[in-house]
Amino acid sequence: MTKPSPLIQRKFPLGLALVQAAVIVLSAGVALVCFGLLAAKSAAVGALISWIASTYAALKAFRYGGSPRLMLSGFYQGLLGKFVIVGAGFFVAYRVVNPLSPIAMLLGFIAVQAVAWIYPLWFDRMSRL
Repeated sequence: MTKPSPLIQRKFPLGLALVQAAVIVLSAGVALVCFGLLAAKSAAVGALISWIASTYAALKAFRYGGSPRLMLSGFYQGLLGKFVIVGAGFFVAYRVVNPLSPIAMLLGFIAVQAVAWIYPLWFDRMSRL
């Protein structure tokens, strides 16, 4: 059996987490300027849910290098954990955060999630330079 080696290249998951954290602040700021404090708070909550889930998935997925089977297992575990974190996060937010703007929360979530879709393309392009 192959012993897993720790992943030496951690630039991708850490860079993704940092860019997504910046989008949390950006989305809350835009919501505050355009729609007020309630929208800003709700957007920040949605963005934070997405950031926590995405960071967990990225760290779990890129935990090991060397063994394809362990890497695939990490991806599956990361995605399952992300699904649970998102579901629990929305449930808790709807129960605990009052007042809450669901649309602003969803838009904050989508903004951070969009970074998870765009960042790999940008990272690949920058690594080729």
